[in-house]
Amino acid sequence: MGAVLIVDDQEDLRFSLAKVVEKQGYCVTTAANGKDALDALRSTLVDLVFLDIGLPDADGIELIGAIKEIGDDIDIVMLTGINEAKTAVASLRAGAVDYIVKPFDLIEFKAILNRILQTRLMRKKAGLLHREIGVGTILGTSPPMLRVKEAIEMAAQVDSAILITGETGTGKELAARAIHESRTGQNGVFVKVDCGTLSSNLMESELFGYDKGAFTDARSEKKGLVEVANGGTLFLDEIGNLPIDLQPKLLRLIEESTFRRVGGLKDIQVKIRIIAATNAELEEQIDQGKFREDLYYRLNVVPIALPPLRDRGEDVLLLADFFLQELQRELKKNLQGFTPEARIKIVQHDWPGNIRELRNIIEREVIFNKSGWLAMSGLTFESQMTAMKKEPLPSLKEMERQYIKKVLNAVNNNKSKAARILGISRTTLRDSL
Repeated sequence: MGAVLIVDDQEDLRFSLAKVVEKQGYCVTTAANGKDALDALRSTLVDLVFLDIGLPDADGIELIGAIKEIGDDIDIVMLTGINEAKTAVASLRAGAVDYIVKPFDLIEFKAILNRILQTRLMRKKAGLLHREIGVGTILGTSPPMLRVKEAIEMAAQVDSAILITGETGTGKELAARAIHESRTGQNGVFVKVDCGTLSSNLMESELFGYDKGAFTDARSEKKGLVEVANGGTLFLDEIGNLPIDLQPKLLRLIEESTFRRVGGLKDIQVKIRIIAATNAELEEQIDQGKFREDLYYRLNVVPIALPPLRDRGEDVLLLADFFLQELQRELKKNLQGFTPEARIKIVQHDWPGNIRELRNIIEREVIFNKSGWLAMSGLTFESQMTAMKKEPLPSLKEMERQYIKKVLNAVNNNKSKAARILGISRTTLRDSL
């Protein structure tokens, strides 16, 4: 069963969409503004958010970042009354997976709802069925990834805590699973914990469990995820979000391999491998008093830094081909592949969302493709220029000119083909050189 949050200031629309979600058999929560939405996400596990772009207290696109900080794997669909390409591009670049233009019919809403949640379910099942992760399935032959694979192989042979760092979407969980699966004699389970997705009290119960009578509704004892992971790996994703009052309990678990359930009177001994991951600068959080320095050093015994996709050279094409094959199987499509122009776009794109952005865009292209060839139309010249303008460049005009020259070189100076790839006219191309 999936869980859905609907965020819109129109009460009648929230009510109508909630009814559709309930009839499809999913759990649903609603919020009328950005503050209530974030509060709901901190207290409830959510798979999919339908988010209005114009809320009374927040800009929907800016709110995407705050939602991703709470739950990096939450899918977001924008509800917008503005049917403009730049609005759609901004939403997708910020991390949304799709958008619907108001007014829309409930059939369209239901189709998107079921497509996203059923795809998530298929991925989850695939993750449970295919446990043979290993280092070999981490794709990439670039020098940075060869160094990562070597570090994973070494980390798998020791019992020390491991800290995996990297930007959002670089594959930190995959690296953690590879360490777990590569470990000699590893037979235990791999348990993932999304730190900071729940309030401090709920997170403590989730991690450490509770004894009967620990609080009003504790009618029986419950094992926490730490006990479930006994003999295996506990993966603490986005460790920088772990509430500060829980950090001493985690420190004790690392140092002594013991903990107490909520309301418990006895210590419980466990043997687990702890792997933490973060996209935050923990040193900065230490300076701000948000993260314990002693916990940081206990976690950072074996550091592994994952490179962003933009630094991995032609690994991006290897990943793109892999995702295309995978998505064709999942979505029962039979496509020819990427056009030559699309492959150029893939290499030239900056990929701020890294591997996750790459997969999301390819999935969208596969779903809506009718020609048999993927053109990667979402990666336009306009989006490239927008990304460049965000950087403090000394000469934007020169950067644009160099980019156009790269595309021209890639197509043997065919100006018509280059203009089509860039999404501009031949006149604009000529005047830019």
